Amino acid sequence: MKFTFFTLLFTTYFFGFAQDTLVAKKSNLGLIAATEMNVVYRGVRNPIEIAVPHAKSYTISGLGVKKENGKYYIVPGAGNEMVVTLEIILDDDSKVVEEHVFRILNIGKVQGRINERNCKDCIVIMQISELQNAEISVYFEDFIIEQKMKVSSFSIKFDNTMNLEIAGNKIDEGTFNQLKKLKNNFEFKIHNINYTEGLFGSFQSAGEIHVRISH
Repeated sequence: MKFTFFTLLFTTYFFGFAQDTLVAKKSNLGLIAATEMNVVYRGVRNPIEIAVPHAKSYTISGLGVKKENGKYYIVPGAGNEMVVTLEIILDDDSKVVEEHVFRILNIGKVQGRINERNCKDCIVIMQISELQNAEISVYFEDFIIEQKMKVSSFSIKFDNTMNLEIAGNKIDEGTFNQLKKLKNNFEFKIHNINYTEGLFGSFQSAGEIHVRISH
């Protein structure tokens, strides 16, 4: 699983809180790395990275902030945004409190692709040669996090009587030989796409891929 991280840098604005405490709505002391657009997704564990240079210690808190095996995650709930609070103890034992705001988005539908191609409510037209070792993959619509998911199996339905189940993420040689026998403009459906992911959430089945053969 690969995530694209972006380090948040802020201009500092301090407000009096207590004798040895500074409350910072924005600060450049603590760095919280999340997605490029400062977004977290509802229903999954969003990994974050934290760095606080020149500090004795720090604590992070917020609704949906969790720690497991030394790593931090955000699991957002309801609403459109959430606040992560970072309390920093500096070398002189003074404390700075920072607030970092994240937008909360819902995950879009899971779509299937063949050789990185697909479209909504339409048919993918492919030359027969393009189907040899063609790779099946899946992706989330409107998903900023770069998420690589592995297809473990899929099915190809030629008509109401013939359905092939294929292990792995590519059209194998036997299936390709079957496809070569089909006539020009014949249409088939790739469905039942099974995939694994590392976001630790519940996701729907991947959408179907409709393909038309062009000789």
